[in-house]
Amino acid sequence: MSNLANVVTIARREFTVRLRTRTFLIGTIALVIGVAAIAFVPVIVRYADQSSSQRVAVWTEPGALTSDPAATISVLLNAATGASASITGSKPGFVVTPVPDLAAAREAAGRGEVSAVLGIRRAADGALTFTLYTSDPSTSRVSQLLAQVSTTVAIGDRLDRLGIAPAERATLFAPAAYAVEWLDPARAGPVRGSVEEGTSYLLGFGMTILIFMMIVLYGNWVAMSVVEEKSSRVMEVILNAATPFQLLTGKVLGVGGVALVQYAAILAAGIAAMTAQGPVASLILGEQAGNVSLPAGLTIGVLGILVVYGILGFLLYAVLYAAAGSLVSRQEDVSAAVMPMALVSTAGYLIAIYAATGLFDIRSGWVTVLSQVPFVSPFLMLSRVTAGEAAPLEVVLSIVILVVSIFVCLRIAARIYAAGVLLYGQRPSIRAVWRLIREPG
Repeated sequence: MSNLANVVTIARREFTVRLRTRTFLIGTIALVIGVAAIAFVPVIVRYADQSSSQRVAVWTEPGALTSDPAATISVLLNAATGASASITGSKPGFVVTPVPDLAAAREAAGRGEVSAVLGIRRAADGALTFTLYTSDPSTSRVSQLLAQVSTTVAIGDRLDRLGIAPAERATLFAPAAYAVEWLDPARAGPVRGSVEEGTSYLLGFGMTILIFMMIVLYGNWVAMSVVEEKSSRVMEVILNAATPFQLLTGKVLGVGGVALVQYAAILAAGIAAMTAQGPVASLILGEQAGNVSLPAGLTIGVLGILVVYGILGFLLYAVLYAAAGSLVSRQEDVSAAVMPMALVSTAGYLIAIYAATGLFDIRSGWVTVLSQVPFVSPFLMLSRVTAGEAAPLEVVLSIVILVVSIFVCLRIAARIYAAGVLLYGQRPSIRAVWRLIREPG
């Protein structure tokens, strides 16, 4: 058979065997269910919030206010939490009830009939004072929300006492004209807000994790596969029909195909769950199904870059995982053999995460240079792309370097592989491995 035919045959065999294993099937099902469950977390949280309402009692000192503030406090509390009783079938997050007796209300709170009691009095200087009676800490969610609401009620009372008409209050609290521009005068385009900045950080964080998991998980699969065949002496038979280079290439491509199938299933589950969020929310919560769209920053171009760096990063590390696996004969020794690749990939992953989350300055020169290093670029370049700090030429250059590095590592790994797969019960020394690398192909 030709070289390409041998590679295809080995890759197909590796793909078919791995695809039928119980570990792959159970793992894929678990990941798909997990992704779908995570996608429905917002619906679950809103359902839990609507299933129960917290009761708050409000006591007002006689003569302190001309009207009962309970209705206003109820509207403000539920608006602050995003809950509303106007939707059919939903419950407000808070039920606010006026009470005539403060002592009786405090006793009811002690029995758990209400969550807290808010007392309102008029001070000697005419200002309203608020006292919250609760067993929860002062930093609890209810306490913080009621503090905000009390401030709003107090401001409204002050404006009433100052004789400011309701129509004039909107202009009184209108925000000032305020703009933000880049420090560099030559830099064009609007400055991204905190929401966009946070979204880009989370996007880079998530995509970096995906590539890291793909490299570590399936790289170990490659190493384990080599050890399994080596321990069963199957390798000697296979090497009679294919060269070590063909065997290594086919094995990496076969496991890579399995990785793509699993990630495609996960991606499809995530997209399906996101698409179903609106109808499910409408069915369970009675809400109107909103428009479904990809998160901000997750464009087709970014997804394409994720796929390219995911595949190239896997291929780069997988050939080295296979070479490391060929140096040992027992499954127990695989972890020690692949430790150097695991440490390098973890270092690249951590640098990319720190850059994506702002712990490292993603615009610094050393980060820019490091994003071109092949063992780091699959992680770090994604963070720079999602942050808008990578020029198209930098992306193309890093991809070219990655491709060249893959072929170089493939040649080196094939030489180590050729010697390692036929050694049983012994492990080549570092000097022997170095000699194999330096020998002409």
